[in-house]
Amino acid sequence: MIDSPDFSQVPVTQINDARLLRRDVQLRLFRLDLVDPVLGGNKWFKLYQNLMQARQAGATTLLSFGGAWSNHLCALAEAGQRYGFRTIGIIRGELPDSLNPALQFVISRGMHLVPVSRTDYRQRHDPVFIKQLLDQHGPAWVIPEGGANLAGVEGCQRLASLLLEQVADLAGSEICLACGTATTLAGLVAGLQSSSLSPAPKVTGHVVLKGGEPLTAEVAGWLQQLGVDPHDANWWLDTQDAHFGGYAKQPQSLLDFIADFSAQHDVPLEPVYSGRLLAAIFTRLERGEYPPGTRLQALHTGGLLAANVPRSTD
Repeated sequence: MIDSPDFSQVPVTQINDARLLRRDVQLRLFRLDLVDPVLGGNKWFKLYQNLMQARQAGATTLLSFGGAWSNHLCALAEAGQRYGFRTIGIIRGELPDSLNPALQFVISRGMHLVPVSRTDYRQRHDPVFIKQLLDQHGPAWVIPEGGANLAGVEGCQRLASLLLEQVADLAGSEICLACGTATTLAGLVAGLQSSSLSPAPKVTGHVVLKGGEPLTAEVAGWLQQLGVDPHDANWWLDTQDAHFGGYAKQPQSLLDFIADFSAQHDVPLEPVYSGRLLAAIFTRLERGEYPPGTRLQALHTGGLLAANVPRSTD
């Protein structure tokens, strides 16, 4: 049995900030991070269909990929322990002598770690390389890095249902989220397309990778596989305001924003996804890109455990 965490009443935080008031813009945070300490955020949605397919196929082992601070591997290790799967994590680069909190966590949940060189890691999508891994480590159900496959997109369609059920004034608002692979965004857009909501909310993905322009084609391809015309859906990718020079880089301007926002609004953020999302929103706000009356619904997709950020207790 694979039971979902309880997302039936996701907490919402209204952000009261002078910068928003000056521009007559509303900002709410859909606090997916508060639902479950590990499988909260968007991780559960990207994993769910993958887990179901593995269970239906009779697989007992899950194999996936990630870096030494991977939120995805933390969630996979937790899911493996909860639902009775053995887990294998293919780690990019050598394991550090002193394990960071993310690696300590996945090991505590029973994950077997296999470090590979960065050169080999670049082959993680190559069927030949994957076959070599399976020959070495036994049969396993392979889940791509970040849960970035069609099953992950299908699972993320449930996010649209949650928003439609729980946000009364979703119509005509703008839904904002951080994007690494854009799996979550694709599922959210596909799910919203099946609703009759009018006017349709706009979905904005703030890309945390430098050079994220190719994600537009990736999202379009997933939408087409789900029968959604990407040109009919109301979405776009901001590829400039959230990368801060490159994935996981932490310039002082970003760290200062996170410290200030977290202290002012009592919302924990991490510097890879949620911190960049909020920083990008306030950058656009200061440039006057949100018309007066704009209602922003920002998804806090978690990631606090791997970044070793304490969760809020409310």
